[in-house]
Amino acid sequence: MNKASLIVAASENGVIGNSGDLPWRLSADLKRFKQLTMGHAMIMGRKTFESIGRLLPGRTTIIVTRQTGYEFPGALIAGNVSQAIEMSGIDEHPFITGGAEIYRVALPLVEKIYLTRVHVDIDGDTYLGGIDWTQWKRVESEPHFADDRNQYDFTFESYVRITA
Repeated sequence: MNKASLIVAASENGVIGNSGDLPWRLSADLKRFKQLTMGHAMIMGRKTFESIGRLLPGRTTIIVTRQTGYEFPGALIAGNVSQAIEMSGIDEHPFITGGAEIYRVALPLVEKIYLTRVHVDIDGDTYLGGIDWTQWKRVESEPHFADDRNQYDFTFESYVRITA
């Protein structure tokens, strides 16, 4: 099976979304997301896909849904995360791009986490949970400060799974 990576931005209190949208404006995070995922498969839940509302250029979109007959022209449809990873084919590093339930289910299949840690406690209705950070080793940490294009201070972090 391919080596999936999880990519997510989360606040200090674990918020990843609010009312189907990102609860912040971070231009650098969107740029990093594009740079890392370009040319790869992106695996996401139906609600996350519908919040984006379109295919992102240069990437294969695989939508995970239990809705039978769900279709979107140009996207692949999978019934579960394992099937979605298999559907990513020759892409050795597909990305799990959300939402919360997809992250939770995919976590055992992930070997790397790309986290944008947003340094704020913020209100939201969707949280990143279920990650036992003792099972992960941080291999990258790049702090950034808020500016006119980035609403809050944030840090780009990368983690790899610690193997027993």
